[in-house]
Amino acid sequence: MTAASRWRGGYWLPALVVGLLWLARYAHDFGFPAAPPWAGWFDQSRYLASVRALMQLDFDAAQHWYPPAYALSALPFAWITPNTPFLIADMVLFALTAAAFARAMRPFGIGPWLGAAIFALSTLTISQVAILWVEPWTTTLSAALLYGLFAAMAMLFESEGKPPAGPLVAVGALVAALPATRPADAVGGLAALVAAGVIAARRGVLDRRTIGLVAAGGLAVALPYGLLYLAIYGPELSGYIIAGRGQGFAFGDLPWKAYTLLVAPRPWFPDGRGLIEVAPFLLPGAAGLVATAAIGGQAARRMLALIAATGLPLLAIQLAYTDFQPSGMWVYGNAHYLIWLLPLGGAGMWLWLRAFIRWRDWAVTMAATLALLALICVRPLPEAVGDDRPARMLMFHGVLARHWSEAYFASVVIRDAKGTMKNVGGFHQLPDDHGEREIAIGRLFNGPAERLDPGESAHYAGWQRPYARYAVRLSFGWPRWDRRRACDLPR
Repeated sequence: MTAASRWRGGYWLPALVVGLLWLARYAHDFGFPAAPPWAGWFDQSRYLASVRALMQLDFDAAQHWYPPAYALSALPFAWITPNTPFLIADMVLFALTAAAFARAMRPFGIGPWLGAAIFALSTLTISQVAILWVEPWTTTLSAALLYGLFAAMAMLFESEGKPPAGPLVAVGALVAALPATRPADAVGGLAALVAAGVIAARRGVLDRRTIGLVAAGGLAVALPYGLLYLAIYGPELSGYIIAGRGQGFAFGDLPWKAYTLLVAPRPWFPDGRGLIEVAPFLLPGAAGLVATAAIGGQAARRMLALIAATGLPLLAIQLAYTDFQPSGMWVYGNAHYLIWLLPLGGAGMWLWLRAFIRWRDWAVTMAATLALLALICVRPLPEAVGDDRPARMLMFHGVLARHWSEAYFASVVIRDAKGTMKNVGGFHQLPDDHGEREIAIGRLFNGPAERLDPGESAHYAGWQRPYARYAVRLSFGWPRWDRRRACDLPR
């Protein structure tokens, strides 16, 4: 039996079961209304507009805010369920992701049914996580592409002698499809391509045939997508790419962003929750993956190297995106950026549990666990400072009766020693017990600062000075997951 036939025979039935579980979760969360609640949301309404425009062969750029690859995935189903074209598409993509994930986990000794079970448990059992998979997001497609890439790589790793043509073509096609879905995901695809090239060179199979087949797969996707792009946007950048570039990335903020998004956002964001807090299996899961890098076999270590080489640059660019903040992580579903991490965490959790029943692996696994626990105990906490030091957060007295979203999206302006900053783009305004707090996201607040909030002009006319300023100080202690004291600020 060939590798391809084993892939077809062993993984599709578990994936079908997982797809039906997704459908059950969708029914539980939404039912099957004619117009789902997400249809009018900012992102989802634009997905729908793009699908409907493609149905009419309408290539007006105004109808295609996002790259059209995700809309194309729903196009075949738009005539079946015109009001919810992503219902069937997302179910199919979820099942395909489950199959690809299970196949990619084979080097770790995880079989098809166990892989499917891990995938379902890590994606559908926690409500705040499951909603990110059943609501339409472009990351549903990008996750399928990413795990498809890992699965194709796993098949190449297991081949002997000349690499098979199918997985090589698939690698090129999947790498090309990632930026067509989410432009920033090109970082992960290129990193995977480089890592695969290094591995192929070390095995002595990086020849013209290998490069040609990968290139052929990439061109098979890039050329038709390029023609579609030109038909819609012409030779110009799309509005989405321009907006993302304008929002920008703050790579210098990565340590602070990683902690507040992944571990614990409080006390900076009083109502926030880190990804680990919502999905606690990610912590032992990370320890299990780290331990496997030391105690696993050659196939497992090679697969881990590829996942790390692909996932870490992708994670870095996602965390560095300035608009990705704990304030909107769960309220507005921005946590969907990170859904690709969840199945990996589930697989790591299984590896962690399995390592503990093997006495020879116990010490390494415990060491990895303690090291990660120590790492998350390095906390960036607020420290009250004066105007002579840059500040991460400013506190203002404000009107407490405003709705949360009204305060969050208010047309607020702050001016300081380095210029003027606007709300949402340069900082985020959050409601607070005494008014509002401003969290710097592009650059820190420098020198004396003043705020102008038109929504509070009847109470606070003109420019207002903050009553407190906070910089970041590092401390060591348990993350602020206890809500009773999690939001205490020093005075």
